[in-house]
Amino acid sequence: MPFKTIPLLFFVFIFIQCDSKKEEISIGEITERSPEEIASIVDYAPSFQLASIDGSQVGLEDLKGKYLYVDIWATWCRPCLQQLPAMKELEEKYRDQNIEFVSISIDSDRDKGKWQKMVRDKQMAGVQLFAGKGTSFQRDYEISSIPKFLIIGKDGEILNENPPRPMDHVTGQVNQELVAILDGLLKNEI
Repeated sequence: MPFKTIPLLFFVFIFIQCDSKKEEISIGEITERSPEEIASIVDYAPSFQLASIDGSQVGLEDLKGKYLYVDIWATWCRPCLQQLPAMKELEEKYRDQNIEFVSISIDSDRDKGKWQKMVRDKQMAGVQLFAGKGTSFQRDYEISSIPKFLIIGKDGEILNENPPRPMDHVTGQVNQELVAILDGLLKNEI
């Protein structure tokens, strides 16, 4: 038997085996979930207590009652820094709304001064927090790359683990997809 026919025979054998094992698959009934069941499957943001730019401690509990658009970044991260102008525009647009912009630095402890200087020099608004590198915050939120963005609900529930970035890289302007999401959150409040 020529070598070229062996793979062909193997494929035919697998196909016949798969075809002979066809089973009827049934789809279950649709059931409604109670509010308690729905609440039990909501993923809540892990609690944290972090140093703010003014030296006070700020925790997730302190921020409840508002939607949070969270930016996890570092001073050495060029893609993070590219987001700053659009982030500033968003903070201005939603200044008097029920959305808080929270920026959390994961710079190393030795670069905390660099973080403080950058926040002040670039006049970064919103809630500015320092988590540090390799901390429980990074582990709890499973931060493997930055920039990382999250949307957290008013009660601490994670609404979106991967929302759009502030800047649309195609237009170089504020990301309108993100604006639509934030507007939608606010619309649900009325």
